[in-house]
Amino acid sequence: MISIKSSSNAPEAKANIIPCRIKYTGPASSSRQLWNPTSQTSTDPTPVETHTSYFRGRRLVGTKLVVPDGYQGRVLSSPNSSSAPLTSNQKREVLYQDDDEQSDEADTEESTQWTTSASFSDIMVWGHEMVVDGTQDGVVKGIEEWMGMAQIVSPSHLKADAILNYIVLTSTALKVKWL
Repeated sequence: MISIKSSSNAPEAKANIIPCRIKYTGPASSSRQLWNPTSQTSTDPTPVETHTSYFRGRRLVGTKLVVPDGYQGRVLSSPNSSSAPLTSNQKREVLYQDDDEQSDEADTEESTQWTTSASFSDIMVWGHEMVVDGTQDGVVKGIEEWMGMAQIVSPSHLKADAILNYIVLTSTALKVKWL
């Protein structure tokens, strides 16, 4: 079972998904000189907000995905950052009945508790030189499809403790999943 430990003092974060790979996982001193996104609103009949920034001299154009009402955006810290073996409290026995075979089988399910290190209300998805095409980009498409599916699936078909309304960023990747 996966659970999320809320933190009342978790800071508000700005989630950015940039189209590059950074092979560094430690802290970095940020400065406006290195990352300074700007936004402009067009004066067309339907105003559109355009976000622009530069990363290592390359122009990036951003699309803001707002986390809708009823959903939560969270940055989670993995409980298994160390490779310590699981304790008996982290595992539980799950018994289930197979209707076809009419037999009881035991399976072990790991119990994992993630910790909230920050929350966010929107995600900025950046593209090279142009706005990201939501119909082609895997991140944008995945988030939008996930939210659509979560609205369709009836909670009565799920376990009582299943949560569908989380958009999760971990230290390694964006994950949109049932928790």
